[in-house]
Amino acid sequence: MLCMSTAIFTQEKYEQAVVTQVNDGGISIFSSSISIENKEHKKEKINRADVSDTYDVSYLLKQVAVIRNDGWEIWNSTSFLNVGGLGCTYFLRRKLK
Repeated sequence: MLCMSTAIFTQEKYEQAVVTQVNDGGISIFSSSISIENKEHKKEKINRADVSDTYDVSYLLKQVAVIRNDGWEIWNSTSFLNVGGLGCTYFLRRKLK
C-alpha cells in the first residue's frame, strides 16, 4: 500500500498545449490555433502564400518547432481530412516547475 501511494504522489505534473492547422481548399480557409494552459487562446488566418496547397502543414510545423524550443515536448498528434483539405493537431506538454 505504501509503494502505491508513493507512486501516486511522485507522478510528473504537466501543463498542456494544443496547436492545430486547418486547411480547407474548398472554401479557401487556412487557419492556425494555439491553446496553452493558463494563457489566452491565439487564432490566426494563414496567408495563402505561406502554404503551397491544401495538404501543406509546414506552417504548423514551424509553430510546433517554436514551442518545442521553449521546453515543450510532443506527446501526441493527429490529422484529419476534411472537404478539400487537411487538418493536423499536435498535443504538447511541459513539466511544471
